[in-house]
Amino acid sequence: MNILRLSWKNIISKPLPSLLSMLLLAVGLSTAIILQLTEHQLTENINNTGKDVKLVIGAKGSRLQLVLSGVFQIDNPTGNINYGFYSLMKRNKMIKEMIPVSMGDSYKRKRIVGTNHDYIRLFSGKLKEGVLFEKPLEATIGNVVASELGLKVGDEFVGGHGMEEVLHSHDEYKYKVVGVLERSGSVLDNLILTPVQTVWIMHAGHNDDSEYTLEGTEEAAHDEHEHAHEEILEDSLPQKYEEHNHHDHNHHEHAEVNLEELLANIDPKDREITAILFPNLSGNAKIGVLNNANNQPNMMAVDPAPEIALLKNKLTPFVSIIIAISWFITIIAMFSVFIGLLNSLRGRKYEIALMRVLGASKAKVLASILFEGIILSVLGYLLCLVLSHAGMELIGSWMQNEYQYEFTGWIFLNSELTYLLVAIAIGLVSALIPAYKAYNTDISETLSK
Repeated sequence: MNILRLSWKNIISKPLPSLLSMLLLAVGLSTAIILQLTEHQLTENINNTGKDVKLVIGAKGSRLQLVLSGVFQIDNPTGNINYGFYSLMKRNKMIKEMIPVSMGDSYKRKRIVGTNHDYIRLFSGKLKEGVLFEKPLEATIGNVVASELGLKVGDEFVGGHGMEEVLHSHDEYKYKVVGVLERSGSVLDNLILTPVQTVWIMHAGHNDDSEYTLEGTEEAAHDEHEHAHEEILEDSLPQKYEEHNHHDHNHHEHAEVNLEELLANIDPKDREITAILFPNLSGNAKIGVLNNANNQPNMMAVDPAPEIALLKNKLTPFVSIIIAISWFITIIAMFSVFIGLLNSLRGRKYEIALMRVLGASKAKVLASILFEGIILSVLGYLLCLVLSHAGMELIGSWMQNEYQYEFTGWIFLNSELTYLLVAIAIGLVSALIPAYKAYNTDISETLSK
């Protein structure tokens, strides 16, 4: 205990050099820990989101971009495909399940996704309150969306076109929140979910090159598209999950008439979706869908697994560079501890000599110097834990907005204990030469000067 007290007094007698050594060590180790925390959570999120999606179909373009946007809700979509292809594929008896996904709108940087109830089941989503969406302009929102934007069941909001910066607000139509999902740790937490028809209504007539208009309801146009409209409604509206007796029926009856008119006036060729997800598709069915989609003009089918593996391979060199930089900083910290102890030893030669005269053994002097290195390194490690987890929490807030997944600094990995051993080893190595010099201090020569 006396040795520890002596070592501690020696450390606090030189506060600035000691603080610098601890800070350098903490920065180096915390960089490595933040990388591990990010990689662990990113891998977990990717596995949880993409494990059941065996194929994705979308517009031709970058294969990786289609996977990131259609499956993981990261990046912008490659484009849209006609909803008629989805209706056609539904007739294939070899395909057990397929999920439409339509994107392009957002509300306060939270993505609005047009889909059906199967999308929620794909990620094991569960209702916390309210019901799942049933009709156009109804929205079931993720838990993070509800907490961050302060939305609750019954609230209304206006979405806008664009997924980063809103380019055009759809002021004429309001979404109504009908349900909130429980936190699942999946992409659902950060999404606003609504029927596919909502997206068609929102985009109706807004594009300059649009081939249809919603100004008026021509009788001829209504008759021409009535059959196609009924078929699409039957295919794409979500299967009823629960009765919502809590709604104002008079209000909805009035809204349904308008929405029916709007949907009937949208040409089938202008009804589009962004992607089609195929869960649990394998064997001949997967090969058949791949060939069918890739033979279509302006359309492609992609297996997510190889694309994600390719992305990880591309990121590996950058991660390695950052890890190398963190270890370089850690080595500098080791030299900082070494130089600090060496300089401290030069100013304490007489103190050490007097300790020896008063009966302290060489071993005790050696141990006191070694303990200084260990104490500095342990303090540096504790500071590193604070910096790394607080830093991860700050970075996680930004990453959550950018990548639609939850990242937190309030988890502890077992591998972090390894860094404690690394820190202690650095402290011991740094203190070895100063401790050896103190051990070999010549009492008579030192006191005679």
